[in-house]
This record gives sequence, structure tokens and C-alpha cells, in this order.
Amino acid sequence: MGVGLSSGTGRPGRHLPRRDDPIGSLTGGLYERLRLRPARGGSIRGTGQRVDSRSFAAKVEQAASGLSRRGLCFGDVVGILAPVSPDRFLATYTVMAVGGRALPLSTASDPDTQCAALSETDARLLLVSADLTPAALELAERSRVRQVITFGRALGATTFDELLRPSPDGSCYNPTRGLFDNGILGYERTSGGLLTTLYPHNDLMARFSRLRERLELTADDVVAVDERGDEATRVALVALALWTGACVLAGAECPPPEGRRVTVRCAPEPERIAYPEVDGAY
Repeated sequence: MGVGLSSGTGRPGRHLPRRDDPIGSLTGGLYERLRLRPARGGSIRGTGQRVDSRSFAAKVEQAASGLSRRGLCFGDVVGILAPVSPDRFLATYTVMAVGGRALPLSTASDPDTQCAALSETDARLLLVSADLTPAALELAERSRVRQVITFGRALGATTFDELLRPSPDGSCYNPTRGLFDNGILGYERTSGGLLTTLYPHNDLMARFSRLRERLELTADDVVAVDERGDEATRVALVALALWTGACVLAGAECPPPEGRRVTVRCAPEPERIAYPEVDGAY
């Protein structure tokens, strides 16, 4: 029996994805959406960084293709060592886009805990911000990690830009190839040892949908995220902001664009900021 339209609405039934829903991963289909609707694009910013959403989405797809060419398979775990920043989100979405499981390491964790998390999840690859590359190389020596990819340049590490090079055989990235095989791994120290938790694609999409309904983001919003809150919610919120065309501020030290102010933040749960009314304006 075919699937029709919901009665009286002319829209697909609820069991079908919305036209603006992610496909396969939280950024699957984002680049194409922004390419077709360039006026709706926002940006993601960090201290000294600004990337428009369309360029960010393009890098995710290019880097996902690059990881695939390097042999990353469905379900493989990739560690990520970076503060809350555009680099951390770029790395996380790239891993999920190719069907892998991202393991974002807390920069506040001690090296022993970070190493235990990498070993427990059998991570063989580590994506790292430029300033933490020396620490990442030390972690690789103490774990099963065999390759470190850095957003900077360092002896013994591969630069992230290598992943952005065109495919030599002309193969293209397919945003649906990682469907449901991706996700985020969280970890914590317990009395029984290190506990890891997988937040799969369907969990992340549920968070994405709840935040969309509750926050009602628009392209006028400025969304601030920092170390507060849990990783899965933070990643879903930033993805929602990118899809909406909002401005994302990644990191506690990142200021809003001139003439604008933060309207949504993780504190630790995502919430709207209520500013007092002054002379009839907000």
C-alpha cells in the first residue's frame, strides 16, 4: 500500500522524514540544502575562527570521503581531542558522516582516562586540534591509535587538509551510506572502572527533533555552546543551528557578531535567554 499525504495538510505522513531533516547523519544533506538556499546559511565561529555553514558542510563531506579512502569502516571508533570549537564539531560530524562512531575526549580528563577511553573502544585514529597535537601523539604511543590527524602541522601527524583532497578515482561522498551505523561515544569513570555509552543516530535525531520543537530556532538566533552540558545534546544543538541558518559560537571565549547577542545557550540544558525589555526593545 502506498504512502499518501496526511489528511488536509498536503504534507507527508509523520513516519516520513521532513524535507529538511538530516539524512544518515546529522549533517547528511546539509550542504545540498545550503547550496540550493544560500540566503539561509549561517556560520560557526570560534576564537579567531569564522566558517560559513555552507563551507563547513562541504568540508564535512570532503573529509568524510577522505576518511573512507583511508579505510574507515562502519562502526569504527575515532577519538577526537579538541576543546569546544569549530574543529571539534567538524571532526565529530565528519566521523559520523562516514558511518563511524565519534569519541570526543574531554580536554579536562587526565591523560590516563583519555588513554583508557581510547583503548576501551579500540580507537585506531585520533583527530586533534593544533595546540593539542603533542598530547595526542603521546596518547597514540600509549594506546592502539595508529594515526593522528591534526588541524595544524606536526611531525608524526597527518594534516586534516589531506582529507579534503579530491578523490583520485572520482568517487563521491554519499550522505546516506552511514545511516544508523554512526553515533557518539561518551565515557565516565565509575567505581567499577571506565563506563562507555553509545548515543546512536536515532538518539541524536530524537534530541535534534526535541530541540527543534522546543527552541524554535530561526536564522536570527545566536547559539552559544561551551564545555557545559552533555556532548550528545551539544552536538545535536549545533547541527540544528546549522540547518536553521543560525550563528553558532563555539567556546566560552567566542564573542557574538557585532551588534548581536546570544539568544540560546547550553547552561547546561539548551535554553533561550530572556533579556529585560528596555524602552520597548529587547
